[in-house]
Amino acid sequence: MKRLFIAVCGCLSAKTLLLACVLFLSGCGSAGMEYCIESGECELSVDVAKITGEIPIDPTDSFWKDASRIHPQVVELGPQMMTNPKWPDPSIKSVKVTGVRNGSEIGLLLEWSDPSMENEIEVSATHTDQAALMFPLHAEKELPVITMGSEDEIVNIWQWRAIWEPALSTQPGSHGNNRRASVPAKERRSPVEDLTAAGFSTLTTQDEQDVMGFGVWQDKTWRVVFKRSLVNSDTADVQLKSSTAMAIAVWNGANRERNGQKGISNWILLRFK
Repeated sequence: MKRLFIAVCGCLSAKTLLLACVLFLSGCGSAGMEYCIESGECELSVDVAKITGEIPIDPTDSFWKDASRIHPQVVELGPQMMTNPKWPDPSIKSVKVTGVRNGSEIGLLLEWSDPSMENEIEVSATHTDQAALMFPLHAEKELPVITMGSEDEIVNIWQWRAIWEPALSTQPGSHGNNRRASVPAKERRSPVEDLTAAGFSTLTTQDEQDVMGFGVWQDKTWRVVFKRSLVNSDTADVQLKSSTAMAIAVWNGANRERNGQKGISNWILLRFK
């Protein structure tokens, strides 16, 4: 627990550091996450509301504006200072998160302000707007460090990239202020990639791609939906049977952010209501 607390606090801004320390002392750090999950008492949490009916993948659908069942939570993002290249001042400082689930699927909507849309292939095809969700693969173990897990603390990552959207200007629910995206030659079922990691430089694309997604840039704001079945037969995937820990990362292509150059959250509680 002490190792994780030092590692996480070492990468946060003063404001976020204070929040992380408060959460740690109240039982929300490392092994204390188990207490938070069991008790439901965690200050930094995102509620996953239980609904009936379909979860739309289109982030502009009126479903995501229904205040009677949708309850967004603002999550602060801090600098990545744990590994090179370190990134002390990410341009995206916070993201709004909404979670819902029905009897078989979960949907997570991320929203963040971004003055410009970076979704075109450059020479390296890396400076594109991106977002990722990370889950510990084994909920019964101690939480991994907030970066890429470790050999004994494997993580499942869902990574969305604007460059992987087939055509933002022609997708259902898109709007006129979107530009058309350039698409890599590789055919993709989804603009979200299902990944596994067990430490730095171990990010691996899974053979089975189980996460769907769709992103729209409108009014200088990205809105991205991640959608997957709650449980499946893939042993490389997190099984979402109940509340779990989750971390968030966002990259701003206009700020030349890629790889470790990003804004990151602490572990938060994804709380099933």
